[in-house]
Amino acid sequence: MHGLVLEHIARDFTDGRQVRRVLFPTDLEIAAGELTVLAGPSGSGKTTLLSIIGLVLRPSEGRLVLGNRDVSRLGEDAAAGVRLREYGFVFQQPMLVEGLSILENVLLSVAVQGKRPSKAMRKRAMDLLASLGLEATANQQPRLLSGGMKQRASIVRALLKSPSILLCDEPTSALDAESGQVVVRILKRIAIEEQRVVVVVSHDARVFPYADRLIKLENGRVVSDTREQYVEGSGLAS
Repeated sequence: MHGLVLEHIARDFTDGRQVRRVLFPTDLEIAAGELTVLAGPSGSGKTTLLSIIGLVLRPSEGRLVLGNRDVSRLGEDAAAGVRLREYGFVFQQPMLVEGLSILENVLLSVAVQGKRPSKAMRKRAMDLLASLGLEATANQQPRLLSGGMKQRASIVRALLKSPSILLCDEPTSALDAESGQVVVRILKRIAIEEQRVVVVVSHDARVFPYADRLIKLENGRVVSDTREQYVEGSGLAS
């Protein structure tokens, strides 16, 4: 799987009168095969950075390179196509639809494209549910599941189309300690065993020990990066 390269990425916002820089020029290489965590307090720029990586926001400066392609200046339709093919998203709230079974919720990522899920896709969905310990929930309604189980179902939905990049925005912050630990272990396994790019935005300190790479932001700037500290010989593994 290919990784991501951020070259001098920056982002400004304006209220029509003044321009405010919320993300200062940032250079990062994000590799497949490891769990990368973006951490920092509210307003630090971590969610803005994730939105740029996910092609939801355009950078005001710099380039985002996916594989060998600069994707930072794509039009809306082209960006949506790349997101559809390459990305999976997991959010703080699982956003499962009541009235649909867990299996039907998982298959929504195909159904929203106006396609009827094939037998092969349904089998893949069931295999993924089984791999995350959710096979018995396939025909159940979301209201019958715990918060951790719902979040695992949302991960299955994100993985259904085999994305090379999985982006997660605060996936454990609404969960109890045990459920959060299960979810982050799953994300780490997906990154390592399936060689995907997995980026997690979190202010949940319980997530940090699981990170292969921990990048901390404050006031729109990267203030620490365990990979850089390792390269500089501090003894901290990435």
